[in-house]
Amino acid sequence: MPELAGQAQSRGCIATFQQRIGAADRERRYLVYAPAALPARPAPVVLVFPGYTANSETAAIYYMHTRFEALADRDGFIVVYGNGLPDPPNERETTPNAKGGFFPGCLLPHEAEGIDVTYVRRIIADLERELPIDRARIYATGLSAGGGMAFELALEAPDLVAAIAPVAPLPFQPAGPWLFHCHPRPGHERISIAMLAATTDPFISYQPGSSRMYPEAHYPGMEATRDAWLAALGLSGPPAIDPIPDTVTGDSYEPDTGLTSSSVERQRYGSAGGPELWFYKVTGAGHAWPSPTQLPSDAWSRFGKTNQDFEFADEAWAFFERHAK
Repeated sequence: MPELAGQAQSRGCIATFQQRIGAADRERRYLVYAPAALPARPAPVVLVFPGYTANSETAAIYYMHTRFEALADRDGFIVVYGNGLPDPPNERETTPNAKGGFFPGCLLPHEAEGIDVTYVRRIIADLERELPIDRARIYATGLSAGGGMAFELALEAPDLVAAIAPVAPLPFQPAGPWLFHCHPRPGHERISIAMLAATTDPFISYQPGSSRMYPEAHYPGMEATRDAWLAALGLSGPPAIDPIPDTVTGDSYEPDTGLTSSSVERQRYGSAGGPELWFYKVTGAGHAWPSPTQLPSDAWSRFGKTNQDFEFADEAWAFFERHAK
């Protein structure tokens, strides 16, 4: 993801630790932001994961434009931006960003739980030694492979997270071929999900099949992924549908989409007090985190445009507030 000049810098601090992976110790890093005036009560934690090649700072500054930090100041929670290991999952991937990394999620063969699930558990344990955290209100979100990481946590660490909000994610599912190497644990069928998918995403195809950027891929389709999780959560019946007001025009990359403006429909399954799945269908947008700030023009031909009608950080946090263990 390209960097945007002139954006506010994260006020968080980088933390590191050593994680034993195989026969070697590897440095792991993350960016943590805790408001100066946390309330006396234990604080919720929002975990945010970047996509391939990106680092913690990219997620904080160039995806969300520090919006989660503003929400944390307002509502009293802790934000943690994860950072993958600099191990490309295939020959085509590189790490152009300093400290950039990868969260391969269920694509990486593993026993029991994935190395990045163990990494997250260590982060939470370290936070708990320094800050009063609410173990019943830990949440995960992320873009692209970072969204896939949120799915992996729902599958393999349902004891840890109460809800997730993957955006344009690697569409890992609780059963079938797109489970890959993950090992669902009891409780994954109670993790509420707010997931967002774009119909003209050039990286992760909305429809079953390949995408423009990954012509060799065999994606299951984002609606099929929605339906697989609905089945796991025991949710059925028609959703409540909320059109998001289309307040910004010009937020679709017309050469790819044939549209001048993108739009959002929110589909709500379930109800408060039980598992919920909210599915955000974004028509005409690309592979990006929805935000009032548009991607720079030199990124449009590769990523498409981002929907500017709403800030998904606000939606994710409002959804998270509905759920606790």
